[in-house]
Amino acid sequence: MRPRFSDLAISPRSPLGVELTRRRFLQASLTAAAGLGTGLGLGCDLSIPEYPFTLGVASGDPLSDRVILWTRLAPDPLNGGGMPDTPVTVIWEIADDEAMSQGLRSGVAVAHPSLGHSVHVDVPGLLPERWYHYRFHVPGWTSPVGRTKTAAAVGSNNQRLRFATASCQSYTSGFYTAYHHMAQEDLDLVVHLGDYIYEGGVGSGVRPHNSGTVFTLPEYRNRYALYKTDPNLMEAHRIFPFVTTWDDHEVRNNYAGLVATEPPITQDFIDRRAAAYAAYYEHLPLRVLPPKGPDLEIFRRLDFGDLLSMFVLDTRQYRTNQDCNDNIGQLCAGFPNPDGTMLGDVQEAWLFDGLDAGGGLWNTLAQSVWFTPVLGPNFDQWDGYPLARDRILDFVESRGVENLVVLTGDIHASGAASIVRDFNAEKFFGAEFVAPGISSVNGSPDLINGAFGFFSYVEYVNGRSQGYVRHDVGRTEWRADLRRVLTVRTPGADIETEASFVADVGVPGIRPA
Repeated sequence: MRPRFSDLAISPRSPLGVELTRRRFLQASLTAAAGLGTGLGLGCDLSIPEYPFTLGVASGDPLSDRVILWTRLAPDPLNGGGMPDTPVTVIWEIADDEAMSQGLRSGVAVAHPSLGHSVHVDVPGLLPERWYHYRFHVPGWTSPVGRTKTAAAVGSNNQRLRFATASCQSYTSGFYTAYHHMAQEDLDLVVHLGDYIYEGGVGSGVRPHNSGTVFTLPEYRNRYALYKTDPNLMEAHRIFPFVTTWDDHEVRNNYAGLVATEPPITQDFIDRRAAAYAAYYEHLPLRVLPPKGPDLEIFRRLDFGDLLSMFVLDTRQYRTNQDCNDNIGQLCAGFPNPDGTMLGDVQEAWLFDGLDAGGGLWNTLAQSVWFTPVLGPNFDQWDGYPLARDRILDFVESRGVENLVVLTGDIHASGAASIVRDFNAEKFFGAEFVAPGISSVNGSPDLINGAFGFFSYVEYVNGRSQGYVRHDVGRTEWRADLRRVLTVRTPGADIETEASFVADVGVPGIRPA
């Protein structure tokens, strides 16, 4: 049953300390705003006749003393949201317990129509490596209670981090049963590696999209709303903080920078990318600034004590166009492009500076596309940008960067490999763990299995998997369990661990667990 404010009495220990009737709501929001000094200006004390928290709540990008809390007001989520064109005041609160009786702090945020009435709250002053609970209020309604966790303090000698990697959740391909099982895991967070939505048409798969191919901001908003109303995805967001990056389907299949499929750059695609990036920001708990036109800087670093430094990469926005007309396996004159880049100059320099500065025992690249060389080449993956990959491996080698782990999605297959420079595999540089699609199906599983499995340094690949990878990171080893849902075509399927691999501290490469 959806809670209304009239049903809600906040404990005297709550920082609000009042029963949140509508009359009290504005008093509380004014008081909290004066203390916060947000500078954003208050929204109105708006009565919303229908339940507005249809997209649930989420948290993300945890630091040791703060975390991002997210929601979006959308009483009619699949039809533009159903909100009036006016800012709305939203009260948030965070507590030690799920009953919200041990309240710690509260404040106000403004849900702006320009951002789809989404809310991103960066809650400061929290303790490191600790679980918290939170919720949102508007007059008449209260959100579900979410759960989140802060990171270990920077430099602290933390012993363990547990998380899952997910990718590729085509709504039309199947059910999100993987998220149901993920929600039962003992995890600290979830890392999503791209293809959070798919931009294509209605489809003829397991369950249809809510429109044809999306191009405009209202259409992208409705597509995100469809995905986020899935109860299994909503529950995973509710109980775990997420760290996210994108791949291509958040905008258009295999786009590169401002190029849709081939030169020249068009204003139509610039406008489409701007709409797609805006909707991405509006629907995820990101610790980044809102987009500026067609640009949104999402590469960032997160540290989890001195155990793990995670570099969240953007392999789409800054890349040069794919060589050889992006025809897999068809080499052409001029390949590889000597100016080819996957990350762009600024992001690449930022990555090298971060790796050089050190910080974590494990150095982790959270990104979208397959890194280790395989047959093909697939010009959309790192094989299509071999000189850019060489620059990373040259830097890792020359600067003595140890314990490199690359986290990958994209190919709708589960996999595990030791990172090498070329097919000779004369030296290992680290480990790569590939998350299968949550629901997306590989169109050529036998080809994937045969091509990728040909190489000795690729320890495992399965193009018939849907699920996620569970990671258990310690001070001596990193264990990755490849979790496979038995089917995504019907809800409620069982899950199994199809394979497990370990990377040992100080020993590049992987081994079977």
